[in-house]
Amino acid sequence: MTTRVLALFILSLWSMLVSADEKPIVGAIRWDAWTGGSITQQVERSLSPLKYQSRLPWFANIGKDGVVSIDGGDQTVMDQEIDYAADAGLDYWAFLLYPESSTMSTALGQYLGSSRRSKLRFCLILKNTLDLPEAAWLRERKRAIALLQEPGYQTVLGNRPLVYVFSSKGLPKRRLQEFIALARERELNPYYVFMGWHPAADVKKAIPLGFDAVSSYAKSNSSPAFVDLANSVKTQLWENAVNHKAPYIPLVTTGWDKRTRQDNPVSWEVDGDYHKQSVFPSKATPDEIASHLDEALQFVDQHRDICEANAVIIYAWNEYDEGGWLAPTRDAKGFPDKSRLEAIRQVLGERR
Repeated sequence: MTTRVLALFILSLWSMLVSADEKPIVGAIRWDAWTGGSITQQVERSLSPLKYQSRLPWFANIGKDGVVSIDGGDQTVMDQEIDYAADAGLDYWAFLLYPESSTMSTALGQYLGSSRRSKLRFCLILKNTLDLPEAAWLRERKRAIALLQEPGYQTVLGNRPLVYVFSSKGLPKRRLQEFIALARERELNPYYVFMGWHPAADVKKAIPLGFDAVSSYAKSNSSPAFVDLANSVKTQLWENAVNHKAPYIPLVTTGWDKRTRQDNPVSWEVDGDYHKQSVFPSKATPDEIASHLDEALQFVDQHRDICEANAVIIYAWNEYDEGGWLAPTRDAKGFPDKSRLEAIRQVLGERR
């Protein structure tokens, strides 16, 4: 056994021993299409039909004429959402990183500027910035590295910044290597997680490129019941990772129902396979989501050998029109429906 291999073995063993009594950290994905601009206008359309209005964000408005408007761009919205997430027991949000000039970055800026941000940590999901033209990529790469050094950035395994990477165009080999190199120059050692679709296949491609583990962003399903979707996550993702000894961060799903975008298509998914889908999982009850999360936490506890980061990622905080959310929705009387957060608080509160 070489010195390097021995050192890695000792580090891995130490990490497992240290984390054995620690509770898994639990995060949720943020897709921030709710603060204005052309994307907000499109999701307003997708959620405007009466049959979908129960999914509207808690800060949405329905006028007397029935017109839906969504404007989450006020700082008070972010401050309240931090309170909601922290009170429910979440540890971090995983922000999809968009260019700083994009309205899709408004929420991240509000989080960073919030006086309440110390209640909840954050990390990044590199996706959209990976596809930028070269000059823009250089700027955004520098910005992302700076964000890793922000107070409250989520770390794992001691002091390693947690970085997710999600790409629908294949593994971004060159740009990932550039990002890794720049992080090393800044004396950072991020924990890189590739969000794919099949742990056994993903790990074979991702680990040689510098990734430390694999996970998933979401899971589609055409079964009529949410429980079937949750079971497919467990068997096709969690158990697949165990069977192939893939370093893994488990996905927890809160739903998958894109009929909103079938009825009112969005510009960035005109050719999505779901447009031909006739059956989607039913809306999850708060108890179903809580039970699924509890199973994920047990999974991490039972499989520390592959779940070395001791973390869970939830789809999602606010993917309202895709059918996956934890954040409050607008109830029939215009008040925040916090039932999903209250349900997971029962699970997370018992473990803290």
